[in-house]
Amino acid sequence: MESTKLPAYISLLLPLVFLIGLIVVIYQNPWFSFTDNALSDMGSVRNPVNYYFNGFIMLFAVLGFIASLGAFKNGLSYLMPTAMVSLFLVGIFPEEYSLHTPSATLFYVLALADIVLIGLKLARSGLSVGMLWAILSVVTFVVMLYMVKARVFKGLAIPELIGAAMILAWFTYIGLLQIRGSQL
Repeated sequence: MESTKLPAYISLLLPLVFLIGLIVVIYQNPWFSFTDNALSDMGSVRNPVNYYFNGFIMLFAVLGFIASLGAFKNGLSYLMPTAMVSLFLVGIFPEEYSLHTPSATLFYVLALADIVLIGLKLARSGLSVGMLWAILSVVTFVVMLYMVKARVFKGLAIPELIGAAMILAWFTYIGLLQIRGSQL
């Protein structure tokens, strides 16, 4: 494996890492409910096994940071490295700390904004699917915001997972672009 392509391969592996990590964390927290909890409830200081969630989030953020730096180097990211730093802070500061909510919010805002910006950049360079990514990112943000504001669910896990799914799909896409050798 070519070392310059390592971040692209990590991008492709992020959805699998996320899925396996989430399964392990939920297995360790059988009380967790997708409709009644936020994902961060599993990282609470009151949870005796909070290190599973917080460790998973920090590991995922480090891998996401490496992947996003590779994308940045290839002109396929502007804000995602900073979004991954924000995600890492979510693992450092459990929900009881004042920096938790701003870090979590900033992660989603920066990641989805990055998808919009790069999607528009791809569209301007002739890759029309870029506009679709930009629109999907905005729609994802609006849906997440609506679900949170309207309190569709008692907890935040489902809106969080909707955002995560969009971001993971994007990592897969830009990973494939980089493996094909696309640079902007």
